[in-house]
Amino acid sequence: MKTIALGLVLIGLALSASTARVEAEPKRIRIQSSFNLNAPILGETLAEFRDRMRANGPETLDWHAYGAGKLVPPLLVFDAVSSGKVEAGFSASVYWMGKLPAATVFSAIPFGPDADAYLGWLYYGGGLEIWRDIYAPYDVVPLPCGISVPEASGWFRFPVESNEDLKGLKIRFAGLGGEVLKRLGASITMLPSIDLFTSLERGVIDATEFSVPSVDQALGFYKVANHYYFPGWHQPASILELSFHRPVWESFTDSERAAIENTCEAMASWTLARSYSTQADSLAFFREQGVEIHSWSPEQLAQFRQVADQVFRELSAADPDFKRAYESLTAFRAKNAPWSDIAFPE
Repeated sequence: MKTIALGLVLIGLALSASTARVEAEPKRIRIQSSFNLNAPILGETLAEFRDRMRANGPETLDWHAYGAGKLVPPLLVFDAVSSGKVEAGFSASVYWMGKLPAATVFSAIPFGPDADAYLGWLYYGGGLEIWRDIYAPYDVVPLPCGISVPEASGWFRFPVESNEDLKGLKIRFAGLGGEVLKRLGASITMLPSIDLFTSLERGVIDATEFSVPSVDQALGFYKVANHYYFPGWHQPASILELSFHRPVWESFTDSERAAIENTCEAMASWTLARSYSTQADSLAFFREQGVEIHSWSPEQLAQFRQVADQVFRELSAADPDFKRAYESLTAFRAKNAPWSDIAFPE
């Protein structure tokens, strides 16, 4: 009997050790990006987040990042996270405009806030809470995980002397800015970054916008279009989104969630500093390549703004989620205007 009892004890100890090893296995988190991981800023941000979490985050989480199209197509990242096909996604919520118009408020707004005001609204003006409420029915939990300086507003094969020249042009343009140009007569299409150069080269599109100069340089647009426009009225600042399938997010411990959130907050300063510091070199490069750098005229910008305001009104009337998010952001900016209007030298 003693022999049998001892055997049972040993079996129990072995099972306990086996269970402990299983429990010690880190949770594998696959993050699918809409961008190539080697792309300046957009791809680098996710790679930097992954590396920081591996180096400094909880050892209970095992991070894996995938570049554009590796697991799911770039424009279907939200759907993949929503369904649980992947544990997490990295993208820009402007890409979900067709499914969820309100998502665009958490990515970029024409003539919207700059980076500091955007982050202020998200963290201290109720923006993040609204964002998570709007995503909740889709089982997606979003976090801001990077923000960049203003984008350029497009590469064109020929100069746009007036907004009349936009009529009939086939332009890749994302989000609400695309809706503005559509109402001015352009034919707007949405394509992921991996398809843009070929589409522009082959004449599938006549023009495209994508990102800041350093990102555009890496994509090679200057080789097939010679006219580059500023300012980026459609995206004065651009939020990058890290999102999790809700059951995955809820499976994390409080300390795991805190580590993720703290790292994303650090990525905001990292992306802002990096995006600011890399643009002058790219502009100098473009000039060496013979690119003509243009500024939209005051008349053109005024019309863009007028049409954008109309788009905001119509979307607010049609979509309660858009109305809630847009009015919250607008109220936050208005509340802080008495300070911001006098705080900065012109």
